[in-house]
Amino acid sequence: MDKINEFRDKLRLKNIKGLALDIDETLADSNYAWFESMFKFHAPEDMDIENVMKEYKFVEKVPGWDTKEAFDHIKMLTHSEEFNEAVPLMEDANHIVSKIDKIIPILVYLTARPQTVMGATKRWLQKHSFPEAELITRSADIKAGESDLIDRNKWKAEILVNLYPYIQGIIDDNKTLTHELHKLDYQGTLYLYGTDSEEFGNYKHVVICPTWSSVLDKIKS
Repeated sequence: MDKINEFRDKLRLKNIKGLALDIDETLADSNYAWFESMFKFHAPEDMDIENVMKEYKFVEKVPGWDTKEAFDHIKMLTHSEEFNEAVPLMEDANHIVSKIDKIIPILVYLTARPQTVMGATKRWLQKHSFPEAELITRSADIKAGESDLIDRNKWKAEILVNLYPYIQGIIDDNKTLTHELHKLDYQGTLYLYGTDSEEFGNYKHVVICPTWSSVLDKIKS
């Protein structure tokens, strides 16, 4: 947490305020990349990627991908710079983030990617012309499997609470993060990207944003 406190002190001394951005499934179309890579490893019979993604949200849940060999392959991809640097961009995310940055600066990328792929992640952000900003990645003691969603989102929520009010909010797709921030009575704003669900209507910190265009509209308003 020393790095987080140093970053907070830096923002406080300069009196800078702005936003955080998630990366996977917010800026990067990571889920498709994961399923595509696992299809190359072992393709389920008589099913295409789209159908498997629709039926099974996480690669660990797909029959045939729940073996030790598959888990070892998933672990390898998690720490692969080549894989993480090649993940495709969410359509128009970079162009809209550039517009958002002119309204309220993007100050940090906060991601559950491991520290082992920090270099690849920085290169990916640069390749797609995202604003230059701090990058905070998941430390080794925070688990990141499908069953560990609460661990990594609790970690992210605690960082956001620590960085407030200098980091005034985050654009993120993860609904579990919504609950973790609610538990901590978060005073900032979560722009919840990629859903039109009304299940968080009583959460004062949540702004629902189905598309990147809607994120921009909500920030403008």
